[in-house]
Amino acid sequence: MLQEIADLLRSFDKSSDPAHADITPSVLRLIDLKLPGALAVCDLLNAPQRLTRMRAQRVVEGAVFLHFGFAYGRGFPNAEAERRARGAINENGYSADAPEDKRHAAIERWRGWLRREMEVRRTKPRKEPRSK
Repeated sequence: MLQEIADLLRSFDKSSDPAHADITPSVLRLIDLKLPGALAVCDLLNAPQRLTRMRAQRVVEGAVFLHFGFAYGRGFPNAEAERRARGAINENGYSADAPEDKRHAAIERWRGWLRREMEVRRTKPRKEPRSK
């Protein structure tokens, strides 16, 4: 996965969607990688180019939605999952248009949150499949 992420970061700003400049194939794939994809773009949240920052913000937000169970075409599995996803996004408070000092603070909050969530996932016991 590390090599794939490195490749995606190299092509991050290439081939934007004509109708949505903040979406590229790399943005979509990094979202699909969920939290590791979001953590990988944290440095880009402070890129000099506003559009790069916006794309990185899309990755983080999309990855967090998927992390809490969002499914394309269906939405969240329940209201609590949506509340938690939106709460994480609001609490970390990043905006691509914020002044640099505010972006830095939000980036550090995101890094911490993402690492904690990834650690919880690693240490949380997996549910065994039910026998029939």
